[in-house]
Amino acid sequence: MILIKTLSKINGEKVYMLHKMKLNKSPFERIKNGTKKVEFRLYDEKRKQIKVGDKIEFSKLPDLEEKLLVYVVELYREDKFENLFKKLYSDEEEIARKTKAMYKIYSPEKEQQYGVLGIKIKIDIDNLKGNIVRFIPYNEQEEVDKNIILKYINDFDDVLTRQNEYGHFTSSAFVLNKERTKILMIYHKIYNSWAWTGGHSDGDSDLLYVAMKEAKEETGIKNVAPISKDIYSLELINVNGHEKRGKYVGSHVHLNVTYLLETDENEEIHIKEDENSGVKWVPINEVLKMSSEPWIRDRVYAKIIDKMKKDKIINSNL
Repeated sequence: MILIKTLSKINGEKVYMLHKMKLNKSPFERIKNGTKKVEFRLYDEKRKQIKVGDKIEFSKLPDLEEKLLVYVVELYREDKFENLFKKLYSDEEEIARKTKAMYKIYSPEKEQQYGVLGIKIKIDIDNLKGNIVRFIPYNEQEEVDKNIILKYINDFDDVLTRQNEYGHFTSSAFVLNKERTKILMIYHKIYNSWAWTGGHSDGDSDLLYVAMKEAKEETGIKNVAPISKDIYSLELINVNGHEKRGKYVGSHVHLNVTYLLETDENEEIHIKEDENSGVKWVPINEVLKMSSEPWIRDRVYAKIIDKMKKDKIINSNL
């Protein structure tokens, strides 16, 4: 097997190409959640252009609307898929299964004509890291947590997925009405408290998109927009061990970023049965009373409300 390691430089700067590929839903989601780390293709003319350090934009079939950006970490060249899998895996049944699966996509004739390529990938987190680096802390808590989150990014390869059992990214939101007098809250089953909306990044480095998606899923609203595309709040949130869907999840840390979103108060709302048991608009001056989580209420919700008042996003009398 040939291991290709090449990275071009111009004037000392790293230069990469952006390649675009289509993926079926299953492999797309497995790359996104961190369980698939190598993509396999024929070593055709397009794939010969790929170099270590390049980026690949995967588009999910069939509609191609959802995108996923990854780095090329390593490239593995072989003449046949079977030989490639023998170099990467030890289980003979797995090798046979993977080889059979590839022949459903590519013919042996094409394999013989081009050879094959294994593309080891890592989800691109550069934009997210840059946004966090540029984030200006509002208080000491955010300053301390910002440094710890950046250390997580530097020390781990998988902070965007739940595969990292120590800590991983989540994205939350304060969803305001257009009058900026109320916040849309959910009653969270795990925490037994009224709370903001949000969820795990699950491989997606566009955490604004995640915050908007989670707000829609958890409340039923169909239209929501960012008040600002910038991160508004940043915090480490401790999560105690708990049962989820019949499986125990160990204690860990959420590397959380928060956005401010806006929607029409007349939008239809409904619960997401597997996660919450209530959805309602709460006047901003009652938000802290609704939360039964002391730390997040006093350290996070109170901070965000105070910051919104100082930024004149909401009325200072609320």
